[in-house]
Amino acid sequence: MQCLPATKHFGIIFLVLCIAARSHASRLAAVVADRPHILLVVADDLGWNDVGWHGSDIRTPVLDSLAAAGTTLEQYYVQPVCSPTRTSLLTGRYPMRYGLLHHVYPTGARLGLPLNETLLPEKLNEAGYQSHMIGKWHLGFYTWHHTPTFRGFQSFYGFYGGAEDYYAHSSGAGLSSHPNTGSRLSGLDLRNQTSADFNKMGVYSTPLFASEAQRIIRNHAVSESDSPLFLYLAFQAVHSPQEVPQVYVDQYKNTISDMNRRKFAGMVSCLDEAIGNVTNTMKEMGLWKKTLMMFTTDNGGPVHTFSAIGASNWPLRGSKHTLWEGGVRGSAFLHGPMLKKGTKYTGLMHATDIFPTLIAAAGANTNHTLPLDGINQYDHITAVANTSPRNEILFNYDPFAPHGISNSGCCGYAGLRQGEWKLLVDPGGPDGWYQPGNTSNHDTHTIPEGLTIKNRTIYLFNPVVDPTEHNDVSKDNPEVVRKLMDRLEEYIKQSVPQGSQKIDPESDPSKHNGVWTPWVKDTESKV
Repeated sequence: MQCLPATKHFGIIFLVLCIAARSHASRLAAVVADRPHILLVVADDLGWNDVGWHGSDIRTPVLDSLAAAGTTLEQYYVQPVCSPTRTSLLTGRYPMRYGLLHHVYPTGARLGLPLNETLLPEKLNEAGYQSHMIGKWHLGFYTWHHTPTFRGFQSFYGFYGGAEDYYAHSSGAGLSSHPNTGSRLSGLDLRNQTSADFNKMGVYSTPLFASEAQRIIRNHAVSESDSPLFLYLAFQAVHSPQEVPQVYVDQYKNTISDMNRRKFAGMVSCLDEAIGNVTNTMKEMGLWKKTLMMFTTDNGGPVHTFSAIGASNWPLRGSKHTLWEGGVRGSAFLHGPMLKKGTKYTGLMHATDIFPTLIAAAGANTNHTLPLDGINQYDHITAVANTSPRNEILFNYDPFAPHGISNSGCCGYAGLRQGEWKLLVDPGGPDGWYQPGNTSNHDTHTIPEGLTIKNRTIYLFNPVVDPTEHNDVSKDNPEVVRKLMDRLEEYIKQSVPQGSQKIDPESDPSKHNGVWTPWVKDTESKV
């Protein structure tokens, strides 16, 4: 047989390789195009009894409709305060693994989510997603590399800190020893990408963030890109301060007498409307039928009388900042075409599970450089199996907290759920059962004293049969208490101390054109 000339021979090989490459690229594009868009919506400080599907006096028709057409998560837990839950969602790891034990990342402190942590958008980007973030970051910003656009998000519009004015978009940080500004630093905290946005003074943040989400959705839909969209929408609402256009407050003038509760209800209704605007835009642009939506609060609602907040976790016990059910059981649901409509998932679930579950839904690579605490629950939720692959949740373990912290308004000391049991060690206060609009009085049930071990107050509950935590059974089950205390001791060996929460004078916005901005060179950052 006559051989082909060498040049023709190599040309045919090249042609075959090109065809194979194009075929592979086409298959890859088809796989990417078939993956769902992902919308992760986080509300701030939304209590168990602040949504309609839990029987609230607040009207949330959009959220109720989405929850009813999706799957509500009935035994889903979060952390007791903001930053720890947000780190759990984005890393799939317990906050104690990177020192986030005592509280949150304070504005102006040299603290942030360690740079060796791989975030959810980074994993989704590897799978062909385009990732965007809007709203509250609260994971540290002392260097640029700790900010969203350096952590996997292609765009960011929002604020770096934990709380601020809804209209002025300014926030403060305590610094009693500061020689020039006295006890408080204050500055603008609103970013468009990495640039400060001075043009939104007087614009209420809830519709502002929703409109930015709508803009991203429209741009993605008309871009003719096969890439699926990941949109992380972390609203400022309904965190303090109590600010909302009066029209939303007036909706409740005939139904809610307590003014704090009425203002809070108005904030929730504005949030509900904003979410409806976002989902409607996804429908208008043809993205909704391929979208998996996750909605969650970041912690329970605050009920402290001094904070003038009208949130409610009724009938659950406790509040934000505590490890009682009212502080850590979260209102949440999933909605999407892969879910059975109108179902309830009663399997045990934690915020760390969102990371591997969404990665599984996206068909992304589950390989990870650091060990995950989160468990992929995608198959269980979509099948409504109601048998969770999770048997244990660490709510918190702060071995570095001073004794007596339980009544100081901090996060408490320790909490562990294992099977049907929940162990609490100095879980924090407020520790009553607070009805909506009434934080001064609680359920008349006598609060149990619990056990005392090494000067710590120990409680044991069975949330399956006693979700309101009225019946401490620690004295009747000493062997269970001992077993769970031993398990907590195993976690302490894995805990990392948190760095100093002191405010750095160099963060002072007056040194940076009146803006909160990264102030440490990236070369100085070791974590």
